[in-house]
Amino acid sequence: MRMWGVIFPIPNLPLVFFILGVIYGFLHPGKEDRIKMLKKTLGIGFLLGLIFGLLIAIFLPGILSLFAVGMSIVAFTMLILTIAIPFIIGTIIGDLIESLFR
Repeated sequence: MRMWGVIFPIPNLPLVFFILGVIYGFLHPGKEDRIKMLKKTLGIGFLLGLIFGLLIAIFLPGILSLFAVGMSIVAFTMLILTIAIPFIIGTIIGDLIESLFR
């Protein structure tokens, strides 16, 4: 039996989102509000973590449910930041490329 990564290569998601950020920064005219992007991603990560944590907490008894909610909030926030930070860095590069060409 072959592993998933052998048959279908798993993409490097931060690299993919970095490239998407460069494209977005180049095609979107003007400078992007990166702090606003970062705040939105933190909010989305917190909200997703809270939702999934509460769903997990339904099936776990007692103090484990509180631990599940807290850990899922931390995990989803870190996951979203792992995607958002390369995207935001890509928008910086895209803005630099845009300023060179225009």
